[in-house]
Amino acid sequence: MPMMFQLPEALVNQVSTTTLIPLRHKKLQLPFDDLSIIYTHGAPGTFIHQYVQINDYLYGEHYFEPLVNTEIHITVTAPILVLFGMLSGDLTLRYPDGRIFPQSNKRGMHYLKPGAIYVIYLFAGQKYHSVYISPSTVLLTGLAGSYPHLLQLLKADTLFVLPYSKFGKKAHKEIQNLKNWVIPGQASVLYYNSRLSDFILSYLEEIHRDNHITSVIIIQIEEFIALIQQFPEKPINVIEQAQRMGMTPRALENAFKSKKGITVLLFVQQQRIEKAKLLLLSSDDSISEISFEVGYTDHSYFSRVFKRTTGKTPHEFRKDN
Repeated sequence: MPMMFQLPEALVNQVSTTTLIPLRHKKLQLPFDDLSIIYTHGAPGTFIHQYVQINDYLYGEHYFEPLVNTEIHITVTAPILVLFGMLSGDLTLRYPDGRIFPQSNKRGMHYLKPGAIYVIYLFAGQKYHSVYISPSTVLLTGLAGSYPHLLQLLKADTLFVLPYSKFGKKAHKEIQNLKNWVIPGQASVLYYNSRLSDFILSYLEEIHRDNHITSVIIIQIEEFIALIQQFPEKPINVIEQAQRMGMTPRALENAFKSKKGITVLLFVQQQRIEKAKLLLLSSDDSISEISFEVGYTDHSYFSRVFKRTTGKTPHEFRKDN
């Protein structure tokens, strides 16, 4: 078994382990031939690990029903690429380097290396059901040209995780279809291979699309910033600008703030004051004229903003410089 899921040593003596799932949890048993089952039960709770080799894929599921707050330690015997997804429950995965990854309703592909311990935190009274798939490296290598994220993962030689995506209804249905197939023989082999490939591809397509959307937003924000810097006197309506860019006003503000560190309107004000400084030093225009040139129709208000920003009135700034 390339992946091992273990309780802390302090709890190991409080549980018993068998290769059979009792009747009360029988509905959780996977319908595959050559299925391996590790059923652990005792004072700490119930812990089920099932896994099976399907063609070139390793497919597994976990069901955790802890009675006490505890943790599960994950170790691997060889480097492995694995796509984790939460069917239900809200657990947290901690990497050996201290990074924390909330897993609720998400799926993400990891590169796990031997010699490291990955920790899952469980809380008493909750139920957790997760799935993991280790795909064929031949499949992933063939897809790497289409998905740059995947190329990063395949080249990884240290702890690495691709972006998470939502484990939505479509992904849940793919897993359910996989487990509901009842026709035996070669048809099963082809069907399982197709369903698992679709599950991997849908994940890769989601993070690829999300990355593309993020790139488009960054370009739009940079163009918006350049426009403000070139024409700071132009009035800006954040709601209308967000609509033109195809996002909500909050999303626009958040993206803008991550780029410049301040809100849109504060940046506009900052650029207007910078332009006013240049005009005060390079022209003989009056304060009211400069006020109008940088976008303020009320020169008294402009003077107050200028002093609040620079510590001097426009007249004092021009005189001192």
